[in-house]
Amino acid sequence: MIRMNGVKDDDAIADLSLLDLSRMIRNRQITSRRLVEIYLDRIERYDGRDGINSFITVMADHALRAAEEADRLTRRGHFQGILHGLPLAIKDNIETKGIRTTGGSKILASWVPSRDAHVVRRLKRAGAIILGKTNMHEFALGATNDNPHYGPARNPYDLSRIPGGSSGGSGAATAAALCGASLGTDTGGSVRIPASLCGVVGFKPTLGRVGRGGVIPLSFSRDCVGPITRTVVDAALILQVIAGRDPEDCASSSRAVPRYPDLLERDLVGKRFGLPRRFIAEMIDQDTQKVLDESVRHIEGLGGIIEEIDIAHIDLAPGADSNVVRPEAVYLIEAYLKRIDPQATIGAYLDLMGADVRSILGGQTGIPGSKPVLGHVYVKTLREDCEKMRAGFREAMSGVDGLLLPTTPFPACKINEDPGVDRDGRKNTFMTYVRNCVPLSVVGYPAISVPAGYSRKGLPIGLEIVTRPWEEEKLLSMACAFEQSTKVRKPPSL
Repeated sequence: MIRMNGVKDDDAIADLSLLDLSRMIRNRQITSRRLVEIYLDRIERYDGRDGINSFITVMADHALRAAEEADRLTRRGHFQGILHGLPLAIKDNIETKGIRTTGGSKILASWVPSRDAHVVRRLKRAGAIILGKTNMHEFALGATNDNPHYGPARNPYDLSRIPGGSSGGSGAATAAALCGASLGTDTGGSVRIPASLCGVVGFKPTLGRVGRGGVIPLSFSRDCVGPITRTVVDAALILQVIAGRDPEDCASSSRAVPRYPDLLERDLVGKRFGLPRRFIAEMIDQDTQKVLDESVRHIEGLGGIIEEIDIAHIDLAPGADSNVVRPEAVYLIEAYLKRIDPQATIGAYLDLMGADVRSILGGQTGIPGSKPVLGHVYVKTLREDCEKMRAGFREAMSGVDGLLLPTTPFPACKINEDPGVDRDGRKNTFMTYVRNCVPLSVVGYPAISVPAGYSRKGLPIGLEIVTRPWEEEKLLSMACAFEQSTKVRKPPSL
């Protein structure tokens, strides 16, 4: 039993899983208000502009009022849902009613939506308490979370290093136990990358599994909302709540939502995994290679079967990503800004954007296909390159249950540094960190990053596991089996 007097005990409570915290609330071992107070105290001690800087907005008064209402219901024996009384953090491109939603941008610094996003409504309906809005790469267009307007989010294992992005604040806050869990968005790895670099679990569902209404959009053909948690079971809990049809998102699926937490088998016996070793070897550092090799041996020890495979056309991924996401981003971000300023154009607002985002958006204007050359490339990429990649993945996975890759080729680099190079020999932080994640986003497959080990400097390294579309139950089960048998995660020393 964890005693609840003294900082040390409070810190131990803060790092517990959602499942354990829920049990404590339901067994009257802790109140929701006390839990919120613990997280707010940790935010005050460890976050802020000079600390981890994982939050843009902390909703202290709002969270305390919601916690008091949850406690009132608890005393009556009434629980709203499986997340009753649990404090979560939300990436700041997901709308929250009456609370500013900046998208990590100076342009939206005072934007206060009049509604909650679809996923936030679902979380609240299940009893969750929104603790605050997390730092992010501006407009989700980057992998470092080096934000020029709100300051860089920092990795809790080493404050001089990136937490990954674009959901870096969500990854850092969850790893540092500044919240029970968090939501992020993933277009090319933006949930999985920070989860890997910060030593937690990050889950990207199949495109369409979770509705995106009320999310500041980046790419209608790639955007996904997913949980960042300290355990796989917690990811299953949140997915259970947020999955399902969203009337505002025409791409969301009306498929029945399984009860994911109840269906985790936690067994790898006879499961077959494809390992694209040739692709992996093109960019990987030795610590990540060592952790990958150890993970492969561990899976084999659990009865899993490893097969080396090649994935045809996977080399098309960088172009298939940028040729589609960039024009969609211009159109969608501009359309979102028009909600605030009907005369808004990307060009009119470029000077208010950070240099990296300005360089991405500045060369493209209008809707996808509005310029003949851009339109040709956009359509060709969607109809030819993306389809070739899907065919390659279908073939590669024809005889296996899942794929294995390191989530990122390198552990977290220093802020403003880069550990790798692109195909042309140039330093490119973005392409380095999205490399193993983007292909899964292009083809729309579900993927999860699970803590797998640490570098010689103590930096987390994640294992990415992949299944076919709509196999979230299998994916969560395999990830849970790996996690529970390895138990490698250790919280950062703050």
